[in-house]
Amino acid sequence: MKKIGMHYCYSYKEVVMPKNIPVIFRMYQLNLDGKARIFQKYWHKYEHFIEENV
Repeated sequence: MKKIGMHYCYSYKEVVMPKNIPVIFRMYQLNLDGKARIFQKYWHKYEHFIEENV
């Protein structure tokens, strides 16, 4: 992800159906307009955290 210019924003845990498996997703983002903002949908919907050394 970093090779194509994306940067790490945050991680969140979600339970994937149908087997109820907990999975940690990492949110990477690339803003093409140059504005510094973060996509907030998963930030508010799931428990989120910032990982070190990602």
